[in-house]
Amino acid sequence: MMRILFFITFFVAKLFCLDLNFTNFSSDFIQSVSSKNSKINYSGHFVLTQNKAFWSYEKPTRKEIYINKNQITIVEHDLEQVIFSTLDTIPNLNEIFKSAKKIRPNELEAKYQNINYKILLENDEVKSIGYKDEFENYVLITLLKQSKNTKLDENIFIPKFPKNYDLVR
Repeated sequence: MMRILFFITFFVAKLFCLDLNFTNFSSDFIQSVSSKNSKINYSGHFVLTQNKAFWSYEKPTRKEIYINKNQITIVEHDLEQVIFSTLDTIPNLNEIFKSAKKIRPNELEAKYQNINYKILLENDEVKSIGYKDEFENYVLITLLKQSKNTKLDENIFIPKFPKNYDLVR
């Protein structure tokens, strides 16, 4: 779970790093996780502001992740549970991006905690980011239908879940 949360934080920072002049950013995404024997694709949508994020995974299972500064709420519909957590230490992302090196015209590479992240750009926007996780899975997240500065209902950042779900703190 921490690797996913780190990735989300890392990814958000990369988006902000490219263009700080937006109030919100949203995109559909496909997240592929490949191991030696299998591959699974997740898809969904996310919305970001300068200090909040909402990730909605739609396939293959429904899950929502709400981030408000360092507070995180994960709604796992299949498990009928809600996980409340905090990020006590957020990586120094500015240092990570300062160390990112251009390895090809539209490709950057950054290294953090012995993990290499490859970031592909298209028209100065993040098209995808890939890395190998601690379990030797290759994770690739591709962005689709990006938009900035759209009219936004702030209620999207308020966690929503049925009252009968188990709460995990």
